[in-house]
Amino acid sequence: MATAITKRDPTLAELQWLSQAARAPRLRSMRQFAEAELVIPNGVYAGRRFRCDRQPYAGLWFDQVDTGSYRRHVATGPTQSGKTLSAFVTPTLYHLFEHNEGVIVGLPHMEMASDKWREDIEPVIAASRYRDLLPRTGGGSRGGTVEAVRLRNGVTLRCMAGGGSDKSRAGFTWRVVVITEADGLDEAGGGSREADKITQLEARTLAYGDRARIYAECTVSVKEGFTWREIEAGTASRIATPCPHCKAYVTLEREHLIGHADVDSKPAAEGAAAFACYECGELWTEADRLAANLAAVVVHAGQELTPAGELVGEARLTDTLGFRWSAVNNMFTTAALLGGEEWAAAHAEDEDNAEKKARQFIWSVPFEPPTWDATPLSRKGIATRTAQLPRGVVPDDTEYVSIGVDLGKWLAHWLAIAWRDDGRAHVFDYGQFDVATDHYGSVEPAILAALRDFRELVAVGWNWKAENNRTADQVFIDSGYQADVVYAFIRESDQTLYRPAVGRGAGQQHRQWYNRPKKSGGVVKHLGQNYHITRVQADRPRTYVHLVEVNSDYWKTWLHQRLAAPIELPGSLSLYNALPREHLKLAKHFTAERETDEFLPHKGMVKKWIRESRSNHWLDAGYNACAAGHLAGFRLPGTAAVEPPPADTTAPDNPKPITTTPDRRAFIATQR
Repeated sequence: MATAITKRDPTLAELQWLSQAARAPRLRSMRQFAEAELVIPNGVYAGRRFRCDRQPYAGLWFDQVDTGSYRRHVATGPTQSGKTLSAFVTPTLYHLFEHNEGVIVGLPHMEMASDKWREDIEPVIAASRYRDLLPRTGGGSRGGTVEAVRLRNGVTLRCMAGGGSDKSRAGFTWRVVVITEADGLDEAGGGSREADKITQLEARTLAYGDRARIYAECTVSVKEGFTWREIEAGTASRIATPCPHCKAYVTLEREHLIGHADVDSKPAAEGAAAFACYECGELWTEADRLAANLAAVVVHAGQELTPAGELVGEARLTDTLGFRWSAVNNMFTTAALLGGEEWAAAHAEDEDNAEKKARQFIWSVPFEPPTWDATPLSRKGIATRTAQLPRGVVPDDTEYVSIGVDLGKWLAHWLAIAWRDDGRAHVFDYGQFDVATDHYGSVEPAILAALRDFRELVAVGWNWKAENNRTADQVFIDSGYQADVVYAFIRESDQTLYRPAVGRGAGQQHRQWYNRPKKSGGVVKHLGQNYHITRVQADRPRTYVHLVEVNSDYWKTWLHQRLAAPIELPGSLSLYNALPREHLKLAKHFTAERETDEFLPHKGMVKKWIRESRSNHWLDAGYNACAAGHLAGFRLPGTAAVEPPPADTTAPDNPKPITTTPDRRAFIATQR
């Protein structure tokens, strides 16, 4: 019997081999993958394997990801601390090669795709044993584009940007999305009806449910930005390090770096700076800091550490890992260098910019710029800014008259301003006119008819110099609503008097920033003060109008400054004589929005108007009337000389204007 089994049964051997081959390979953790496969491609450790003990925070980050407890993972840390490698490149390569699955890489702009591939991802692959899987032709190869990179193991890295149409993000459904520069995607596309761009990218994983994996990293910008918002709403994890002296677990921050403030030079600050434990007051050496970080633990919101280092309490229930490390966890810098940077920031000429750099790039906390209301106005104060002239009377010393019109589906608002030769301005008339949408059955013919009636009012003019009438020099009509109808009206009117206008601004009701062109030419016909005139196609091919693009934020501020100036001084704006209660509704419109100075990512400090009431139509008409007054020729005393407006804005290739309905029939039945 023993002799019968000494020789191995070949059939059994084949069955064992098939059984082993059929088993799925055991997947390594992200930490195991990183330390076994990644080789640093450049820098101080170029050519050496990745090791978590060089930057202990990385091991803590990987360990938290490897728990599998989270669907979403958001990380931030100082620049030059290995954040890109740890939180962007490693998750990308881990899924491409360990899981052999495709990855969507989310970017603010497609222009970044080539840089991220060539500078961050490809060098790490080329330094690893996966170098032979790099593409030899097509996307990602030498000379190839980087929109879609198909690796030689059959999986694809697909770059998707925040720009473009929603359909460009909707056609791909994969389990893994890795986002870099996440705060740059934290806003909805200009024409998008969907949510913000990050939400759209994440939606590509919905079919996978809890199996989906989303990673996002970014240098933190402001508290309202995606990165800080998600970290705070997620686990809000902190790194706790045991003090080498008192053994208490502490989380040191910027205020615990001491010694650098009370010296008179940057070298002195570098020599004196050190971290101090807030429990025992002992200073840490660099060796102490490394030892503390190697023994660090992660504490989530809802948890606490006992003196013995035991985690107690229930972590917050969330599907988002919010992970942050700061300068004290960055072993690529020293307390001395940090002290020198702090001293330099404290003595910088641009203190706000230096503080922003320190908070965002070194300490990984959001910049909190001052935000305040500018030129606050009261409704009562506006309603009582009356002059002696009654309604409808233009001051004798008027040089220019301008009108702004704001259109709506049922009602339009207009406001007329006289610009006087002593630098003062006067609202001599304003009102509303009906848009008879019910009568016409649709809004387009109703608006056109209403504008024609208003044109007759303007043609008659207003009382001026006793027996004379004065009409307008410029009329801006807001074309943000029903632009085609406004363009049709403009084409049948005097185009040197009536102009379509559209406001651009940072406020929440606007969809586009104002971008001032650098020069005029074939498209841009005139450059004004925070407005410009652009040649645009009107309602039919080869018909054109000249659109005034207005920086609405600037001109709203300008209007409010006129309303804040003492009424008897140049640069002020007064209202026609009436009881204050008659102007109260106008005052409510003028104060329906509030101006703030605010820091925005990728924009810096901007003036932003926040709408607090929907009744802001005379404010819109008013700022357009102000911009129209500037185009007419008005200048505040002491400003640049008057520049003439363009002499003729009628495009030479326009045929005789014929106003039609949207289905190209004439509005008047007898013309059909």
